[in-house]
Amino acid sequence: MIKLFSVLLVLFSSICFATTVDLGSTFCNQETVDINRFTLLLSNHLLFDHLDKAYTQLSKKISYQFRDAIQVKVKKMKSTSITSTIESKQSVLIPPVDVQILKRQLKGAVGSFVEDKLPAILSNRYNTTILQNQLDHLLYQYCPSKMTQGIVSQQCLLDNLESFLTEIQRYTSQKFQSTLIQINESDLPKLFEKTRAQIAGILVHFNRHTMDNNYHRLELKIKSTHKTRKHWITPDMIQDFINTINHKDNEEETNIRHFLKLST
Repeated sequence: MIKLFSVLLVLFSSICFATTVDLGSTFCNQETVDINRFTLLLSNHLLFDHLDKAYTQLSKKISYQFRDAIQVKVKKMKSTSITSTIESKQSVLIPPVDVQILKRQLKGAVGSFVEDKLPAILSNRYNTTILQNQLDHLLYQYCPSKMTQGIVSQQCLLDNLESFLTEIQRYTSQKFQSTLIQINESDLPKLFEKTRAQIAGILVHFNRHTMDNNYHRLELKIKSTHKTRKHWITPDMIQDFINTINHKDNEEETNIRHFLKLST
């Protein structure tokens, strides 16, 4: 009887071990997590709930600066002709277009142009497809002996949860800080010049087909405070961006435990 009990105990233990490692079930309280599904859920959350929001906020801030820097002025042309002198004494000449309305429309065009172009610049500087691979790499650092055949011990993840979250924040903070510095130094000066050229082209059209150049002419001016500007993205803007992309594990539907539950 004792011998039979020992045999059954050995069989039970072997079944428990095999089930845990090979099948990833919850048998014997050893729940496992599908690594690919878990990192996919987490990376999608970071990209769509955090990074997209950070991109939008940053784009609006930069477009506001561009709109403030690029200004349209009406230049009154001096004329020496007798006719124009008489006309100027008789009445105040009004530009044939409502300049204030035109200025508002051009500012709107600047904002739309920048907010349309900037997300693509950000995406080109940081390939978002590598985020999931980086999360896989971080998981392996904390649970190397618990990972096999695409699964990992849920308990190992829970035991290292705080360290894992801290490491994610460290990675995203460093990566995007360097990315934004590159964009600030290399991409934004080019984008500003393209934006300026677009507006200049519009003014050429208005001057040629709408304005009477004998009296008025539209001119593009760059605000003096922006002429030598080197930092469109300020340190405060970088910090706001990083704060937005960092994961907050206190939301019911987007915390790590919720993603673990969906991945078991």
